[in-house]
Amino acid sequence: MKQAERLKNLPKQFFSKLVQDVNAKIAEGVDVINLGQGNPDQPTPVHIVEAMQQASADTTNHKYSLFRGKKELKEAVATFYKREYDVELDPETEIAVLFGSKAGLVELPLCFLNPGDKMLLPDPGYPDYLSGVALAGASFDTMPLLEENGFLPDYTTLTEEQRSQAKLMYLNYPNNPTGAAASQAFF
Repeated sequence: MKQAERLKNLPKQFFSKLVQDVNAKIAEGVDVINLGQGNPDQPTPVHIVEAMQQASADTTNHKYSLFRGKKELKEAVATFYKREYDVELDPETEIAVLFGSKAGLVELPLCFLNPGDKMLLPDPGYPDYLSGVALAGASFDTMPLLEENGFLPDYTTLTEEQRSQAKLMYLNYPNNPTGAAASQAFF
């Protein structure tokens, strides 16, 4: 079967290549500490495993989940954000339940951008941002994250054209991969 053109336009999968490179080094006998992926290096805490086991045994959970997520889950997320970050969120309009943040980051441009639209991406940034841009048929400009700016984008370096044409911008703090934090004043 012939692949769709949109798949041919996807960038090479960064993490897949990284895993291949790491495995090649391990095969050569190199002692590798893999910092390339955010996988936990410790077992899941017992109380979490036990809660998952109980939830799995509950037959009310043996159905397809609701398209927009369970109300109780979204309310729990809103409660967590209020308790931990003092941020008020509306569970119905400001919380999306996804099967992973990577999927959400890739799919978000498909929800907001049309072919030819522009997006702003941090540089350095998460490699999979590029997949969403490619799938949407959009273009992007980068915002350099420089040490002299605390790894925060300097919006004054963006042209008026870039600012007016961009329909979506990705920011994440604490930043991956720099580790920088952004203050309330920055936002």
